[in-house]
Amino acid sequence: MNEPDPATRISYISWILGQTSSILGIILVVIYGFDLVLLQASRIYAQNLGEIGQAAAGWVPPMSPALIGLGIALVGWLAAYLRSLICPVAVPVGAVLNFIALILALIALTY
Repeated sequence: MNEPDPATRISYISWILGQTSSILGIILVVIYGFDLVLLQASRIYAQNLGEIGQAAAGWVPPMSPALIGLGIALVGWLAAYLRSLICPVAVPVGAVLNFIALILALIALTY
């Protein structure tokens, strides 16, 4: 029968892991970006005005979900690499999104 060309086959396991990593990355970038732009900025503004109640220590975004997302993307890439199949686009996209979320968490940590 008609077998697909091995050069054009993708790894469906890595596709699923890439989709999972991408969705997690999108959620984290939105949440961490919202935190950094609105919540941290209002806290810094209150600190400059001397409002002690408003300037109390706020929520710091954890870095572990972004690291977990990077790990999922790495496993997805590794699954495609070990089987010599094409890595789906969702895997590097998920890795980049989770890396951006990690950078946002590190920036929020410095405030």
